[in-house]
Amino acid sequence: EIAALGRVDVLVHNAGTLSKQRIVNSAGLESTLAAQVVGPFLMTETLVDVLERSHGRVITVSSGGMYAAALADMSAASPEPLVGNSYDGTRQYATAKRMQVTLNELWAQRRPGVHFACMHPGWADTPGVRTALPGFARLTGPFLRDADQGADTIVWLAATDASNLGASGGFWSDRARRPIHRLGSTRRSDRPDRRVALWEWCARAATTGS
Repeated sequence: EIAALGRVDVLVHNAGTLSKQRIVNSAGLESTLAAQVVGPFLMTETLVDVLERSHGRVITVSSGGMYAAALADMSAASPEPLVGNSYDGTRQYATAKRMQVTLNELWAQRRPGVHFACMHPGWADTPGVRTALPGFARLTGPFLRDADQGADTIVWLAATDASNLGASGGFWSDRARRPIHRLGSTRRSDRPDRRVALWEWCARAATTGS
């Protein structure tokens, strides 16, 4: 289909999962990292040349939850964060979202012919939130956004004039650029060596599945 069209104008990464239990797919990848990090990396890698020819845009739907997560050291033997000896799906989700923000900046540096943007849609009333975070959903129910509100900045990033976007690689919420760190601990974790390790791990995982 892409060959028939000859161009891709916008690629949106919006797949996600938040599991209470550790699930490994057939390729040996933990499901949260597979869906939200490796999958988008592989799809972007596959389409980036086509996107570049059409001066396209790549939009990654992250989450404000990433503000609580450090950039994981993917050169470590066991990169999946654990609390004690147990799997923590909420922490894993936040870690994946932090990785998305970092990869967004790395892609922007590597492929200047494509505009990359990462965004937080706000806390929306979705089946995923109700299932994975029932307590949070009950407490914040009156304040949660509906689907249209959550999608607003995604659509705006895809359709607005390029003059409104500025430099590639930004993190957005409510049509405005936002900082990628709010805590000193996460800022300190965002080191060049960890960025290199993340990119290399993604490239390896996208090829071999581990």
